[in-house]
Amino acid sequence: MSADEASGGQPGSSRHSERAGDKDACQTSLMQILESQIIPSLIKSTEYADPFYSTDGIRTELPSQDEIVEFSSLCISADQEATDLFVQSLMAQGLGSDAIFLHLLAPAARHLGYLWEEDLCDFTQVTIGLIKMQKITLRLGSEFQEKRKGPMEGMRALFAPVPGSLHTLGVLMVSDFFRREGWQVWMELGSSEAILLAAVEKDWFQVVGLSVGTEDHVDSLANTIRAIRVASSNRDVKILIGGPLVALSPNLYKVVGADAAASDATSAVELARTLFSQSA
Repeated sequence: MSADEASGGQPGSSRHSERAGDKDACQTSLMQILESQIIPSLIKSTEYADPFYSTDGIRTELPSQDEIVEFSSLCISADQEATDLFVQSLMAQGLGSDAIFLHLLAPAARHLGYLWEEDLCDFTQVTIGLIKMQKITLRLGSEFQEKRKGPMEGMRALFAPVPGSLHTLGVLMVSDFFRREGWQVWMELGSSEAILLAAVEKDWFQVVGLSVGTEDHVDSLANTIRAIRVASSNRDVKILIGGPLVALSPNLYKVVGADAAASDATSAVELARTLFSQSA
């Protein structure tokens, strides 16, 4: 009789649990390395990179699915220059930063999530791919912010991924859209729940936006939302959720206790404006 059978479990179940535990431990270790070493290094390198600008090209067609898949493949390759040239080529054809944000980067990030879920690429590849997209997001910011409206009194927002998540690309993108609409924006990237709660307790925010990428973070998202409402210096704070999981579960915000959910950056701005008006 095997050890599994002696313990009352199914044959192989303890070995499966051990493998799952090893995988979780490996992923946690990788996340720590990425957060402490790789991500800061790659983001810092963007400070010295030239910004992306669109030209007077005549292209009006949005990126095709084939282009999105090709771009995703470049993001998980070792060639950063090829990724940059791909974006520069689209902008040279006439696509603006809005189109790159919404119709290339966002769907490409979702495609990487699909590849990971289907075991077609590993955790490290996906993370490096998302970091490359983050770098492009930062370099697009100059052109994007040229259309910025003047700051509006009281329109203060804080954005963060669910504590423990590395899904920061969406946070960077939505923050840029809010800034352009006149919001004063703060971000907490990769912060613990304690740091996030300290931020909402110290400063007054009209809206707090949280990005959720996977079902694994749903329970912690609900707990974090409850904690934010208790800690917030604004007792009427509005909590907005977004991220890849929202596209799959539009009513998730009701389950976790948020006020609304947005599937993309433009709808997030509109929802936040509505919530702001209601509070005002």
